[in-house]
Order: sequence, then C-alpha cells, then structure tokens
Amino acid sequence: MTVIGRPVLWALSAAALAILLSLGTWQVKRLAWKTDLIAQVEARVDAEPIALENVDLTKLVRGEFEYQPVAVSGGFPSAKTAHVFGTFDSVPGFYAFQAMRLDDGTGRLILVNRGFVPQDQRQDYYPLPSAERLTGLARFYNAPTGIAAAVAASDQPGEGTFYSRTPEVLQSYLAPGEEDSFLPFAVDSTLPTELPQGGTTRLEFRNAHLGYALTWFGLAAGLVGVVGALSLRKKP
Repeated sequence: MTVIGRPVLWALSAAALAILLSLGTWQVKRLAWKTDLIAQVEARVDAEPIALENVDLTKLVRGEFEYQPVAVSGGFPSAKTAHVFGTFDSVPGFYAFQAMRLDDGTGRLILVNRGFVPQDQRQDYYPLPSAERLTGLARFYNAPTGIAAAVAASDQPGEGTFYSRTPEVLQSYLAPGEEDSFLPFAVDSTLPTELPQGGTTRLEFRNAHLGYALTWFGLAAGLVGVVGALSLRKKP
C-alpha cells in the first residue's frame, strides 16, 4: 500500500482546511444576512397597510416588498376556489385561494389567499368579507422544487385540490385565459374572518446558519487535530 508522504498530506490538508474555513465563513455571512432579513420582515408586518394603488409596480423590489401589508379594493367575480393542502396549528386542511379583480378599471387580477379551512369544513362557497377593503400581506410564491415538486404533480384540478402554491397553476385554474392579467404577487388576507380563517400567514423563519457554521469550523478544527497528530508520529 502506498503511504502518502508528509508534504503531500500537508498540501491536501491545507486545501481541505481552506475549503472548510471558507464554507464556515460563508455561513457566518449568511447568518448575518438572514438575521437582518428576519428583523426587517418582523418590523414590516406591523406597519400600516399601503393602498395598492399607491404601489409603483415598475419599481417593485421583491426583497423589500415581501410581507408588506397592503390594502386592496376590488371584488371576487367568481366563487371558484383553489384549495391548497396545508396545516395550521397542527390541524390538516386547506388554504382557500381566489382571484380578486381590482376596481381600478384596469381589469387586473390578484391572487388572494383568504385563509385556512379545516379539512372537515371545506366548502364550495365561502361568504365574502364585509370589509370595504381587503387587507393582507404581499407574498411571492414560488414553484416547488425537489421532493415538493413531485408531490405537487399529484394536484387534482378537477376537484379544485392542489398541493403547492405555484402561482401560474392557481391562476390558470381560477381565471383560465387571464393569466397575464395577474399582478406579480399574491396577498395573504389578514382580515379576521372565521371561514376561511384570515391572518394565518406563518411568520416563523428558520435560521440554521449558525449551526452550519459551527459544523464547518468544527470539521476544520478536527482536521487540524488529526493532521497534527499524524505529523507528530515518528516514522517507523
């Protein structure tokens, strides 16, 4: 068996150490970014809702608008509802999505998540909110990836049941042929309605970057210890 010489061992170890330290440093930067992002969002959700007509969509920056409280004027032209499977407080059920048409004369539509419905209370029609304006949080939903994408492939549009919040899929179901009329973001209702239950947006953000950083730095420390021990061993 070929024995790796010490110079080669040190060279390989130095390269591995550099990679581990760079990964740890990257996670520290990600930790700072995520911590700052969470602080921004937590401060944003408590702000007064912005009237949608005052939002300049041409200057919309996703990172600065996600979870922004907005107020929308319009109506639901159809009772058609896309029920997206999910849970709330560990209760299985659905999030009721509908298409709202704005009353600004443009004919534009916006995807609205009206809130949570327990599985045994699902209905074909839900009473319209009595508020003059719908208030909610701006959301930018994405198409699922990986395992989530495989699960989403089992959508049942014939029954109005979906397993992901892919905007294009929900828009096509709710307003076929008008997909281009939708605004580039959705709204999670914060109205205190009972069914669907409004104000159910999850605002708990996972931040595991510190743990990842400690893991990479720990591996780097372990590598230094192993290489140091091997280097101190006397040749036979």
